[in-house]
Amino acid sequence: MKYVALPQTDLNVSRLCFGCWGIISDQHWGDRDRDAALDAIQTALDAGINFFDTAAMYGMGASERLLGTALAGRRDQVVIASKLAANRMHPAEVLESCEQSLRALDTDYLDLLQTHWTSREVPLSDTWEAMLRLQEQGKIRYAGVCNAGLGDLRAVASPRPPVTNQVPYSLLWRMVESEILPYCNSQGIGVLAYSPLMHGLLADKYRTADEVPPGRARTRHFGSHRPLTRHGEAGCESETFDALESIREICRELGRTMADVALAWCLQQPGVACVIAGAGSGEQVRRNATSLEQPLPDEAIRRLTEATQPLCEMLGPNPDLWQGAANSRFR
Repeated sequence: MKYVALPQTDLNVSRLCFGCWGIISDQHWGDRDRDAALDAIQTALDAGINFFDTAAMYGMGASERLLGTALAGRRDQVVIASKLAANRMHPAEVLESCEQSLRALDTDYLDLLQTHWTSREVPLSDTWEAMLRLQEQGKIRYAGVCNAGLGDLRAVASPRPPVTNQVPYSLLWRMVESEILPYCNSQGIGVLAYSPLMHGLLADKYRTADEVPPGRARTRHFGSHRPLTRHGEAGCESETFDALESIREICRELGRTMADVALAWCLQQPGVACVIAGAGSGEQVRRNATSLEQPLPDEAIRRLTEATQPLCEMLGPNPDLWQGAANSRFR
């Protein structure tokens, strides 16, 4: 396992972070087996993964509670990140939400507390002040943000900037490359890339859009006729699956799986500190971990980037996976 020091911190974390959204059952992931999830976390620990990312809104605390159970007795060996709910951003709610997360995780501190989605009703500076107060109290070691565009990042630039910005980034979702990634790099903010396998699309699970379960076919890749979408856009279904076929051909030439290649590509992008990948089984964790062992050749990275450029241009600059430009939660 490879490790990196998160910028502006003394946190030494595995470059592959275990994402804990998918360890609980919901409309996005479907039914999840608790024992398989616990085995996946144990396998992650055995593989040297020491960084775990969860959130208060994942199963209304169920993910935090399950992670707390899995890490019992090993707290000093891991780095735990969690997130505030977007509807609980008032300063008093921030303090209360943090206490609830601590209880759920059975710990007396969080290594990293992040915003999840920025509220448009509560000034982010107010939320940020409350988070820094938690840091001063020792309840959290560091504060970060998620899904933050340049406007939000500038709103929390002082008195102490975020140490991380967690954003969606993959071969099929490259919107952060134009502004957010360069800004974070220039300001020493570590980028945590989530959804690097694009909810299974880059794990080569689906050959057509109709095969994708409704809970996962909510992103802007899919047309607004899909039942759970809310972006109101035409989508880019044919372009998405054309890109996947091009990626598939490059993977065949490399003799590697699509998931392996997609994770490796993301890990090798400048400015990406860690890639967050969930897993529903120990075997998935083992497969994901191999991505760090075999870097992609520069020519393969160039071809993969070129193959997905038309889709990137079709989707436009809005980094919000689920909302159209008019209602984008990135500012």
